[in-house]
This record gives sequence, structure tokens and C-alpha cells, in this order.
Amino acid sequence: MRFKLLGQLQVHDGDRILTPRAHKLRVLLATLLVNHRQVLSIESLIDELWPQGPPRTALQALRVYISQLRKMLHESSANGRICLIGEPPGYCLSIDEGMLDVVEFDRHHELATTALEAHDEEAALRHFAAAANLWRSAPLAGLREGMLLQSAASRLEESWMAVEEGRITLEVRLGRRRGEAIARLRELIARNPYNERLHGLLMIALFLSGRSGEALQVYRTMRRRLVDELGIEPGDELRLVHQIVLDSDRAALEHAGMWTA
Repeated sequence: MRFKLLGQLQVHDGDRILTPRAHKLRVLLATLLVNHRQVLSIESLIDELWPQGPPRTALQALRVYISQLRKMLHESSANGRICLIGEPPGYCLSIDEGMLDVVEFDRHHELATTALEAHDEEAALRHFAAAANLWRSAPLAGLREGMLLQSAASRLEESWMAVEEGRITLEVRLGRRRGEAIARLRELIARNPYNERLHGLLMIALFLSGRSGEALQVYRTMRRRLVDELGIEPGDELRLVHQIVLDSDRAALEHAGMWTA
């Protein structure tokens, strides 16, 4: 059985799709999944299901939803490896960690970080790529109504950005698919127009691809945006990359902090 949260919630049991249709059931399942193996209080689950304020029948409705989830899980091929139990002060969902894409994503991210610390860039790139390939779209799409899922989604999006930056840096550094890396950086910058690291990585990728003029234009555009909209100048690291491009000094890249993943 496989649970996917990196995008819209999906539940797969072999060839069968078991994703709950009812919105409240999807919210409840997603909340239990992102906190798997942890006991969530009845109060916190009710707050997540009815963030604008619970109805008088909230506790009864929660118990009905729990019963429906148990029935779905019991009828799956993974029965025995998934357990939804009542444990004071609430409920706990226990699953094999290999069933959840978020766990796999976090594992590859951690392995990539460890490989980088060991200066094994090839292994780091493999794990960054494996983590990125699990990402389908914004996590928990359509379910971010309560604080628990909002917090989980924010944490995952920050991790995804770190994974993307790490993967792109290594692809550019190792000379892999620089054209694709440049295209992805432009997409990321469109969504994060004030992120200086992304702009610096784009400048480096263009510079190493023999497109120094475009790299300098990226800097001019970013500086103008920072000055006109925020009243600040680019930071030291971005200015260093700008100077490196001006000097056409590839060796000096080793002194640029944003050049490391």
C-alpha cells in the first residue's frame, strides 16, 4: 500500500485507488499520516477538521470518520502492517515507513546532505534527484485548512526548495544538463523573485555555459528589483558572483558560498 502526500492526497493499494472521496476523510487521513506513529489528541483532530469552529456533533462525526478509515485500511492488502488505534488522549496511525512518500523524500534529502558532508557529490546528486522525483506538486493540495497540515506543508516546501537548490547546484557544478538547470532556475525565480541564492545560481550556470552577458543581465534585473521595491542592495554573495562574472574568473567560484549545495 502506498500513501502520497507530495501533491494531492493519493492512496494506492496495488492497482486499486483507495483515496477517500469525502473531503473531511482526506483531511483526517492526511493529518494522521504526516504525524504517523504519534498520538494526536481528539481536540487537535477536531480543530484540524473544523478550523473555523466545530459543530456540536464534532466528536460523534470524528468517531464516524475514524471508523470509515479503519474499514478502508482493514480491507486493504496491507492489513496487519497498518494500525489505527485509539490511545489516550486521541488516535495514532502506525504504518510501515516505506508506504509514505514523505518519509522517502526526507530520507533521500538526509542521505544527500550526508553525502555532501563526505564530499561525495555524485551520491549527493543521486539522492537529491531521487527526492525531487517524488515531488508531484504542492504538498497536501486542497487540504491545508488547519494548522497541522499548514505547518507540515510549509516544512515540506522548505525542504523541497533545499533539494532543488542542491540538485541544481550539483548539476551545474558537475556539468550535467545545464540547459535544464537554467530553465528550472528561471521557473523557481519566477515564484521566488527575491531569492538571491537562486539568482546567483542562475548567474553561475549561465556564466559556465558561456552566456556571461545573460548572467550580468540577471544581476542588473535583480539589483533593480531589490533597490526599487525593497530599498536594499544585493548581499555580499550575489555581489561576489557578479564580480566573478565581470572578471571571467572561474577559479574564484570556489570562494562563493552559494556555489556549494
